[in-house]
Amino acid sequence: MTVADHLTLNELWRRVKKAKDPIDKHRFLAVYHAKRGLTAKKIAKITLNTPRWVQETVRRYNQGGPAALGDRRHQNPGQKPKLTPEERERVLGALQGPPPDGGLWTGPKLRDWVERDLGKRLSLYPIYRLLHEMGFALRVPRPRHAKADEAAGELFKKTSSPRSKRRGPRGGG
Repeated sequence: MTVADHLTLNELWRRVKKAKDPIDKHRFLAVYHAKRGLTAKKIAKITLNTPRWVQETVRRYNQGGPAALGDRRHQNPGQKPKLTPEERERVLGALQGPPPDGGLWTGPKLRDWVERDLGKRLSLYPIYRLLHEMGFALRVPRPRHAKADEAAGELFKKTSSPRSKRRGPRGGG
């Protein structure tokens, strides 16, 4: 494997030792060993990667020099938001009132509203993420058993001993 003469062997080793980013350190280590004459297979064992990764890393170094080994994920801004800030404000305004069909807002109702009023089709995941980012939380009452006797439950609460009220749910102290 041929390694370009961008840096000497000692300079490569210094880059391995001084790298603060573990990804950079890992890549410089692979190039350092390649410059020492090790095969891609041996370097892959040392770096716990595949020979293909080693070859790709050395290729990047040969073409772009030391700067090409940087972790490019840090410059990736990610996907742009599905809704603009103005659209988010409209969604927040809509959530302040009742949904068009009455009742309570649900994810599917909000998704339908966004599609109808904003003209954007979103799956439920971005809708729920949007609600979470806006500070909304799921509020659902605890389920009640269909055959539960409310009077018996209240009587139990009033007549149970104070000791059982202090203990946790499993009877631990």
